Amino acid sequence: MLRLFLLFLVIFGRKQIQEVAVVGVMNGKLLGGMIVCLIGWDCAQGQTAEQVLSAGIALEKQFKVPEALVKYNAVISLNPQSAEAWWRASRMLSNLGGHIDKSQADEKRAKYEQARQYALKSIALNPKNPDARLAHIISMGLLAEMAGNPREKIRDAKIIREEAEATLALDSTFAPIYFVLGKWHYELAKLNWLEQMAVKLFFGGMPENVSMDRAIEYLRKASRLEPNTILYMYGEASVLEYEERTAEAIALLERALKLPPKEPDDIIRKTKCEELLRALK
Repeated sequence: MLRLFLLFLVIFGRKQIQEVAVVGVMNGKLLGGMIVCLIGWDCAQGQTAEQVLSAGIALEKQFKVPEALVKYNAVISLNPQSAEAWWRASRMLSNLGGHIDKSQADEKRAKYEQARQYALKSIALNPKNPDARLAHIISMGLLAEMAGNPREKIRDAKIIREEAEATLALDSTFAPIYFVLGKWHYELAKLNWLEQMAVKLFFGGMPENVSMDRAIEYLRKASRLEPNTILYMYGEASVLEYEERTAEAIALLERALKLPPKEPDDIIRKTKCEELLRALK
């Protein structure tokens, strides 16, 4: 591996190798982890795994998702016990999957599945970390949205609910989990009759107190804990739109669109806000 890296370095130079790694991350073609390992070796020159992790976080804050993922994978190569690198990489994979067109369903699903596996690895390393569990929930939620039949959707919904409850037991003030519960109520409350039959089969009946009102209650609690969060505002607007509370939904979406992105996923979320707003006007 070292000899191969040196050959790459002589022929292409460090900058070109890093660019190849970024392209590989974006395309989901890491050549069996070889490029990641090469970059991990490169990043290690004079740097600790913690320093490389910090560099990844800095790139993430700049919304440079593929580059951040390269760094996180490099940390994993250097220190496979870094639970934080695993869950941060999972979040980046989910983000990249969100940018893949729906027409490329297999590639999109594969990216989300990889994100799920990374999150599970982080949980195994640190079961008490809410961020690791959130990364798992995000990947499961994205997979659930692509579920091809009610059975898959209900199976994923059950896992998401269990994961959310486990996370709340760790930290009852963790705002993202209240968003998850709000989304969970929203999705179950609007199930069609076929999906309700699946719920009866796999849950033994609909969970108690599932309603749009509970969805709004949880989403607003998330916003109280973390005000001006685009994700929570879009979630609440979606419920309001379903309930035909159009004026409230429009006002919330307009407020969300005035906010600056705070994390890479906010770019996608603002696009969704724009699309919903156009549909309501």
